[in-house]
Amino acid sequence: MTQYFSKFKLALAAIFSITIAGCGGGGGGGGGGGGADAPAPPAAAATIEGVYSGTLAGSFSRDFDAIVLENNQFWVIYGTQTPTQFVVNGFIQGDGVNNQGSFTSTNARDFGFSPAVAGVLNATFNTTARTISGTVAAPAGTVTFSGGPMTGSLYNYNTPALLSSVVGSWNLTTLLNGERVMLNVAPNGAFNATSTFGCSFSGTLVPRPSGKNVFNLALTFGAAPCILMGQPASGIAVVYSLPTGGAQLIFAGTNTNRTVGAVAFGTR
Repeated sequence: MTQYFSKFKLALAAIFSITIAGCGGGGGGGGGGGGADAPAPPAAAATIEGVYSGTLAGSFSRDFDAIVLENNQFWVIYGTQTPTQFVVNGFIQGDGVNNQGSFTSTNARDFGFSPAVAGVLNATFNTTARTISGTVAAPAGTVTFSGGPMTGSLYNYNTPALLSSVVGSWNLTTLLNGERVMLNVAPNGAFNATSTFGCSFSGTLVPRPSGKNVFNLALTFGAAPCILMGQPASGIAVVYSLPTGGAQLIFAGTNTNRTVGAVAFGTR
């Protein structure tokens, strides 16, 4: 894996706050005593769940797309958005804590390095405009990020992932060592793949139970020459239509102890 795809670019976040105004209880009728106002219902908890995109500063990569799942786990894919596809340079994965207006993560790891590099994310956001900004501090330096809703994309996070959208053959590029991968997905989500360097792996893509447009990814690498020979990995995958026609598939996963990641992307 190319070592310096990033200084540790991250972009993550986005938390929007929903405040529910309480309705007062009815006052007493004529001649009777007045009733006390009913207590206002508690404000709904802010949620970071969703998909976001934006730009990076202080990084070799320019753009990012981020998915924050319902359990506060995030996957940030960084690279360059071109007219025909998102060219991936790496990804960042971790778990965050929502503090009603801020989002922090102390276990973010950048898998543009091998082994992965740890960092700390601090983000703020505007709940009305749904914009986000913040920094990621890592040994290589600090990267700033800013973004908001994903515009100009046909990807809809709030619809169920459909196996029919991913079934078939894909010609992907993997950043684990820069090789090409031929991936074949069966109607039940089982897949097998072989790289141009001779590494084979297999696994499954399962629509996420939350009903969102994300697949849970599980795979096991084969024997040598696979870098992660015999090791399992897990993560997520997304597939979406492109404005220019066709579709793009991106998947990212990490090994069990989160020291090495695998990411692949391609269109058809």
